[in-house]
Amino acid sequence: MAFIAAAAADLASSGDARGPLSGVAAALGTIALTRRIGAARVVLGKSELKIVNPIFTYRVPYRLVTEVNTSEDGTLTVHTSDGVEINATAFGGSLLDHYFRTSDRAVTRVQEIVRQRRGPRKDDDRSRRAITVSWIADICLLGTVCVAVAALLTPG
Repeated sequence: MAFIAAAAADLASSGDARGPLSGVAAALGTIALTRRIGAARVVLGKSELKIVNPIFTYRVPYRLVTEVNTSEDGTLTVHTSDGVEINATAFGGSLLDHYFRTSDRAVTRVQEIVRQRRGPRKDDDRSRRAITVSWIADICLLGTVCVAVAALLTPG
């Protein structure tokens, strides 16, 4: 990612004021993207499973989890009694996962915890989805937009 930002900054550097601003915008955008992807995770809480993806965060009470498995491409997938399938970006199938089986090991661990912590279903149980907040990524994205607009408005 840093290489792509450096290449974009180099391409944009044409000697005028727009070049450095474009480079800063590319660097901030790269930081925002990397931070969002790097913050993806699966959290095994006391009463619920939390899946943090780059855009959305899902909170699923253990009693609503019907199945946890890996999809054909190796991504950890949680199935709920509501019929919803939630893919976990943190355990997306990859070349490394093919050799180290991290998704399969995570599935085994999540299944074990769900079995241990699942209680009787309550009427008010429901899965929740919310926008993932990542302050560093969000501030860098705002900086990217501001600097990119400044680069466009700069004469030269």
